Amino acid sequence: MRRLVRALTPLAAVVSVAVFGGETHAAREEPRVAESDAKARPGCPKDMARVGDTCVDRYEAPNHKGAKPLVMETAMEAEEWCALRHKRLCKEDEWISACEGAQRRTYPYGNEHEDGRCNDDKEWRTVNEATLAKWPAVEAREHTKELYQAAPSGSKRRCKSESGIYDLTGNVEEWVTRTREHANDYHHILIGCYWSGCYGGGKPTCHSTNAAHGPGFRFYETGFRCCKDATKHAEPR
Repeated sequence: MRRLVRALTPLAAVVSVAVFGGETHAAREEPRVAESDAKARPGCPKDMARVGDTCVDRYEAPNHKGAKPLVMETAMEAEEWCALRHKRLCKEDEWISACEGAQRRTYPYGNEHEDGRCNDDKEWRTVNEATLAKWPAVEAREHTKELYQAAPSGSKRRCKSESGIYDLTGNVEEWVTRTREHANDYHHILIGCYWSGCYGGGKPTCHSTNAAHGPGFRFYETGFRCCKDATKHAEPR
C-alpha cells in the first residue's frame, strides 16, 4: 500500500506553481481548447463541457490541450487551484456522470475496454517513496520526472466521453470531492486510476476509485480537473 506523502508547503495564493513530470510551471495562461471541441452547450465556457447542470474541464489541469497534466497535487492544493479560477473541484457524482454519459458506459467510450485507446497501459516503474516524501526538494522533483508517464492532454484523441471530455480514465489519477459511501470518511477520493492502470492490475473504469488517502496526500500520479455550476445563459466566448 502506498504511504502517505504529506504536503510540505501551501499552494501560492496568487500563482499556482505545479509540477509537470518534475518541471515547474506557473499556470496562469488563458485556456486552450481544440477547435473541434469548441462548441460548448450554453451555460459553460468553451474550455468546459456541460454535463447536466455542471461544467466540467475538458482536460486534466491545467486544462490545456497538449499540456502535461499536473501531478504531485494534494486535494487541498487542487481545491485552491480551481478556486483561483472561479471553479471548484469536481464532485464524485459529477465526474462519474461525465465519464459514463447518458448511456451509463463502463468506459468513457463504451462498455468494452480497448487497448491503447486511453493511457492506461504503461509499465509500472519502481517508486522510492522516501525520496518523494522530501517534496518539494530537487531530488523529489527529479524522481517524479523519472516516474512521469502521462500523455499530453487530448493526445489520446479517442479517449473521450460523449460530452467531449478527455482522459477521464487513465493518464493521471484525479482528486474529486466524495459524494458516495466508501471505506474511509475522507472528504476527497481519487478516481479514474492512472497511466499504469489501477492498483491491483485492473483497467480503469468510470467507477474506479481510491479512498485510501487523506487530503494532504500527494503522489507522482495525483492530479485533478475542475468543475463549476452551469449558468442559465450562454457564457462569453
